[in-house]
Amino acid sequence: MLLVLFLIGLCAYASNASQQTKRPNVVVFIMDDIGMGDLGCFGNDTINTPNIDALAAGGAKLTQHIALPLCTPSRAALMTGRYPVRYGMASRNIMRIVPFLSAKAGLPPNETTYAEMLQEVGYATALVGKWHIGTYCDNTGCQDPIGQGFQYYYGVPLTNLRDCRGDSNVFIAWDEHIYRDIFITYIFLLWGSYSLKKRNIIGRPGFMILFAISTILCGGFYAFIQGIKMMNCLILENRKVVEQPYTYDNLANRMTQRAVNFLEVNHDKPFMLTMSFLQAHTALFSSDKFTNRSKHGPYGDTVEEMDYSLGEVMATLKRLGIADNTFVYLTSDNGGHVEEITEDDVREGGWNGIYKGSKGSSYEGGIRVPTVVSYPGIIPAGIEVSEPTHIIDALPTIADVVGIPLPEDRVIDGKSMMPLLTNTRTMSDHEFMYHYCGGYMHGVRYRPREGSISYKIVYMSVRLIPGPHGVEGCFNTYACQCYGSSTDYHNPPLVYDITNDPSESSPLDTHEPFVQDIIGKVEGALEVHKASLSQVPYQFSLLRLLPRPWAQPCCGVFPFCSCREQSDASSLQMGPTMEPPLSVSRQVPVEEQMSPQT
Repeated sequence: MLLVLFLIGLCAYASNASQQTKRPNVVVFIMDDIGMGDLGCFGNDTINTPNIDALAAGGAKLTQHIALPLCTPSRAALMTGRYPVRYGMASRNIMRIVPFLSAKAGLPPNETTYAEMLQEVGYATALVGKWHIGTYCDNTGCQDPIGQGFQYYYGVPLTNLRDCRGDSNVFIAWDEHIYRDIFITYIFLLWGSYSLKKRNIIGRPGFMILFAISTILCGGFYAFIQGIKMMNCLILENRKVVEQPYTYDNLANRMTQRAVNFLEVNHDKPFMLTMSFLQAHTALFSSDKFTNRSKHGPYGDTVEEMDYSLGEVMATLKRLGIADNTFVYLTSDNGGHVEEITEDDVREGGWNGIYKGSKGSSYEGGIRVPTVVSYPGIIPAGIEVSEPTHIIDALPTIADVVGIPLPEDRVIDGKSMMPLLTNTRTMSDHEFMYHYCGGYMHGVRYRPREGSISYKIVYMSVRLIPGPHGVEGCFNTYACQCYGSSTDYHNPPLVYDITNDPSESSPLDTHEPFVQDIIGKVEGALEVHKASLSQVPYQFSLLRLLPRPWAQPCCGVFPFCSCREQSDASSLQMGPTMEPPLSVSRQVPVEEQMSPQT
């Protein structure tokens, strides 16, 4: 009997010791297009975000956290801790995102993500939601979540698009008369062909050839626009297509349930969950429970449902008794998209508060993002960090929390935020931050090693024009561009005291000696930074951006891809899958694709 009691006590002691020595869990929340003025804890009083507000009250609120201006490069930077220019994801053309699911552009497989680092030390890893940094597979590896260290994936591998809802498309956003323009182009080509025939420059066979070419080009482009919903709007579970095109029926809850189930299956081991919300990128969506609930209209409904999803994940951590051993990082991939206004004058984009500009620009409104970090017992509750931090800091911060070394075979641009978050340092470890807009250096943030002021030096900026609702933005181009006729070049550069002038309204006098000294130091740092860059394959070349039909994930036989998700998320017992890599270009039978991996 004594032996039995001894063994029971020994087991209880071992279990308690195991909990005490278990590595901390990691939860990363990534919001989409959420601006600095969209959340309650950052001053919004028309959108209710009680769960995010509670997270901020129990941790740290970062008020000068910087991202990239657009989602694809920003998410790549978050995953790698490196500026995207270091691995070819800094676009020098108009397209700065991965535009098609079957395109070859994306995060190179040889980049190291925080998911890969955690998986190597025994973490269960999962991503639920949006990816948007590539899915292409070749002989060097795969860009998709499974290939980049996530053992389980459920979500939208590209992004939420207007096309996915079916009542509009991204081409109309760029050119509201796109269908008219296609028709006019077709008529013009036919008229030109007829004129050539009438003047006997070509004969009847030549006319028929030109007629066929014109019809194929214009008809093909029209069909291509109509096919984007099928090509880009799908849900993957690991590498299986489970819905194509996806519907918005209960979509937020389906995502949330997968995240909750992952926690329930893996709570007894170290885990990392990245919850990458589709909200609040257009097309906006919300379930019946949240529709017409917010004072802020459809946008507010969308944000409030996102807050509810976050609350469900946080409640699960508490219910499982692991909240106190979980590091949580919440951020947005870029600022609010103020140009998102419907034909009925309804705002569908975010609000950036006092900050100028919009998503796509390097103004503060495009790159300063609402961020909250929590780690009970380690990060003091209710603190505010106003020092400059960056989305590239996520990877080194996670590594610091977990206690693993950073990769030594590459430059890691990020710095651990833990000294700032634990009040062991009062100054950012970043002396310089580089504000890329695509592949163009729009500015540099300079934090001198003394004093309390940060400066922003601006070499290029987009030209803002007045829009509806008293907002300035890139309303002539829909999304702000990085170069060309809609941008201004500044020589000498504009210099802002970004600490006391966060709205970038009053540039300092560049004739002042101290301002000239700032410019000199920044230009010296720029030379050092540029010298640290290596030649790498360019991810945004035209050939890499084009869709590849043979690599298109398809539920059925391309181009007849269609299926609806049949599984009940609440009944799935999902843990990390360790299957061998499977090329996403493989055509998988419909019945196999719709069987969720367990």
